[in-house]
Amino acid sequence: MLNFIRNFLADQPALFSLLRKIIELNFNKQKRIIKETFDFNDSKKVLDIGCGTGEFANLFSKFDYYGIDISIKYIKYAAENNKGNFKVMDATKLEFPDNNFNYILIMAILHHLDDDRISKVLLEARRVLKPGGKILIMEDAKIAKLENLAIKFFQKFDKGDFIRTPEQYNNIVKKYFVVSSKQAFRNGGCIYYSLVLKK
Repeated sequence: MLNFIRNFLADQPALFSLLRKIIELNFNKQKRIIKETFDFNDSKKVLDIGCGTGEFANLFSKFDYYGIDISIKYIKYAAENNKGNFKVMDATKLEFPDNNFNYILIMAILHHLDDDRISKVLLEARRVLKPGGKILIMEDAKIAKLENLAIKFFQKFDKGDFIRTPEQYNNIVKKYFVVSSKQAFRNGGCIYYSLVLKK
């Protein structure tokens, strides 16, 4: 029954987007971290890997924004409801040239991928990131001191089968990037671990 509900909700972009906004308090903490991480005083080229419904696209209205996702339905919804360049694309095989983006956002997709696929995504992100650029990752995480009953429920409800600890995320990303900052936070019914990466 749980799998049926999860799959049904995940297949409805508008409903899924609304529920996530409710559960995650309109993503206020995530949006604040994005604004603190990237320089919004200058127009840059940004790639949103796993953009889903395009929830964060409007933050980058002054940027040359590209959102990609593996889901045709989600990209269609994102393009209809947000400004930007949206394309169905596999993050392990990015269709962009080397050194193409100033900033890359990876929001809550890595916990859906095993270690091998994460490595492929990170290698591609590294390839398309300009020298001096930044990557911001925010991922669902297992952090006991931030857990409560609601979070335990929502993590069971999450379709991602690879929710990791901060240490596990660190061990993966440090193979490819320098970690310039990191933090853990709770936002509504979710726990996130956030990393800012450079080449």
